[in-house]
Amino acid sequence: MTDGELYFCIDGGGTRSRARVVDHAGRTLAEAAAGPCNPGTNLAWALESAANLWRQCCSTLGRSEELREDVVLALGAAGSYMEGGNNFLAAFPAFARNCVLSDGYAALIGAGSGAPCSLIIIGTGVAGHRLFANGVSIQRDAWGWLAGDRGSGSYIGQKALRHFFAALDGVVPQDGLSRAVSDAIGGVEALRRGWMRDLGALRFGSLAPVVLEQAEAGDAMAVRIRDRAVEHLVALIGVIADRDAPLYASGGLVAPLKERIASKISFPILEPLSDALTGCWLVASGRAPAERALLFGETVETSS
Repeated sequence: MTDGELYFCIDGGGTRSRARVVDHAGRTLAEAAAGPCNPGTNLAWALESAANLWRQCCSTLGRSEELREDVVLALGAAGSYMEGGNNFLAAFPAFARNCVLSDGYAALIGAGSGAPCSLIIIGTGVAGHRLFANGVSIQRDAWGWLAGDRGSGSYIGQKALRHFFAALDGVVPQDGLSRAVSDAIGGVEALRRGWMRDLGALRFGSLAPVVLEQAEAGDAMAVRIRDRAVEHLVALIGVIADRDAPLYASGGLVAPLKERIASKISFPILEPLSDALTGCWLVASGRAPAERALLFGETVETSS
């Protein structure tokens, strides 16, 4: 680490990615956004998005894309402690040095500025993270909508869609939730046009606000779905958090669910101190520990 180094930090996600170039002191010099950047699921897209991000940042900085000798690449992306990170580095142009960490760890470090803490992310998916004082971290859930993400937007939306179809079949009575879901998807006509064709986490998640709105209006099924989601989230917090370290929460569903979650736990839910891009910079600059994740009973270190 030298005072002249720049840090090209990437927060890579399954649907979009963000980047920030910062100097040694953490001052932001350029920012950019692009498409998906998840080396573990689609390496080609990840490389294309990362190149796009670097191109945008270089344009802002007024420097050549080929000038990388003074730049540290700090990549926070899903699957980085698997083969994804190594495959990405092997194919991406060389920087002065590399620091690769998972997207969840980057968010965890950003949330607590590198200090021991817990973080729950509640959005389309759900993930729970904890950084212990010895530098080891854990991740819980984040298994995806088919196997996990309990309490997430995709979970809530999937439950609502199942209820809609049960009502459509006449198995249960039509109610406020089933009618609201029908309106949201465009009714039976949308089903005829193939609405189900691209069904997945994002489409399920788009129905979560419908459920929460109906729950606030008093619809019984919507209330049950919402409250069950809260139970799942409280259970996840129970395995990642305690009074020894602060608990942070981020994601689009924190605001509508925070009060109900807080009423069932015995410590406060705080807003993150910073974001995943800051987490990437803190690790890459040596201000926070490199990732040592306890995964499947073994401690796994990311590439650097």
